[in-house]
Amino acid sequence: MARPRTRFGHLLLCGATRGTGLEVARLARARGITVHALVRPGADTARLDTLGCHLVPGDVLDPPSLQALIAAAPAETPCVSTLGGGPGDSTVDDQGVGNVAEALAASGPPGRRLIMVSSLGAGDSRAHASQRLLDAIGPVLEAKTRGEDRARAVDLGLTVLRPGGLLDQSATGRGALFVDQRVHGRIARAELARLILACLGTPETIGRTLAAIDADTLSAPETVEPFPLAED
Repeated sequence: MARPRTRFGHLLLCGATRGTGLEVARLARARGITVHALVRPGADTARLDTLGCHLVPGDVLDPPSLQALIAAAPAETPCVSTLGGGPGDSTVDDQGVGNVAEALAASGPPGRRLIMVSSLGAGDSRAHASQRLLDAIGPVLEAKTRGEDRARAVDLGLTVLRPGGLLDQSATGRGALFVDQRVHGRIARAELARLILACLGTPETIGRTLAAIDADTLSAPETVEPFPLAED
């Protein structure tokens, strides 16, 4: 039986202007959730404006602007970080993510929810990554590992999601989360967004590090069961 979903009306979002973050904003707004998005000055915010998001100017590398984001929403509002700089500049994967986690923890209350999107190949999943992946984005994965470690070092209700290869496709409804870090596969950003919001509604994901893969692309060394999530 599916678990009942924990409901929330507001969401803090870092990484909102593109990729998975934009998909999170779209889905959250479609569900009537007020999205408070941190956006860098000069960023293209047209799609967020159309969605009706509340935009807070700032930068994750500037801790005071993170405090402004947190202050813009009611206390205990959960946060999603989809930050990622890529091979050209992985500063946000490490320093940016760490700043977000530390700002949330400093603002209270204890155990505030943070869903952090990392990547398969980071942390203890590196041992199961292909050499091809490590050759392509090894330094980025190392930065994401440091970001994960900084987030775990503070008092948060943290869930780390490590997606496989990300696709710009529609949601399939077939995305799933796995405790086993030996899995491989791909997942659409829109489908990952669905799983992110499901995690926020599932307290049992707190303290977990979970791989995110579309079941139709799943490769695993043995049978693996998906982590049970609350109903959408």
